[in-house]
Order: sequence, then C-alpha cells, then structure tokens
Amino acid sequence: MNTTAERKSRSVRIKTALDKHLEELAKEENRSVNNLIETLLAKASGFKEPNEETRRAIEETDKEIDTLKKYKSAQEAFDDILG
Repeated sequence: MNTTAERKSRSVRIKTALDKHLEELAKEENRSVNNLIETLLAKASGFKEPNEETRRAIEETDKEIDTLKKYKSAQEAFDDILG
C-alpha cells in the first residue's frame, strides 16, 4: 500500500506546552507528531479525502455494482454468508 501523498510544508508557531502535549499524545499512539497534527486538523475541519487504495476500491465496486447481490437487511446478508 502506497501511503505517500503530495504534501506541503508549513511552519506554525505553537506554545511549548502544546508542543510537548502533542509529542506525548503522538508517542502514546505510536505515530509521528506530524501525522497526529494532520489527523487532528482534518477531523476538526471536516476534511475527508480517500487515499488511493480506497479510490481504487470505490471504482472497482462502481464497475461491479450491477452484478452484486442485493439484500433487504443486514440479517439477510448474514444468513446468506453464514449459510
């Protein structure tokens, strides 16, 4: 899976205490501070953009939509899957 995307570098000034807090959060979540900040900003602003793998899956589903089995309920789907 290719997780690289076009990025823009931006410099911001934040309080030292906030920076320390972000570093601690990132460490707890085993992620980079950059990734944490980007995720927080995307959530706070309502930004949603599927990655390339998700886009391909959507395109594949769109091509096969007419051949997919339709279910009237989740229970019907579970019954079909589980036999």
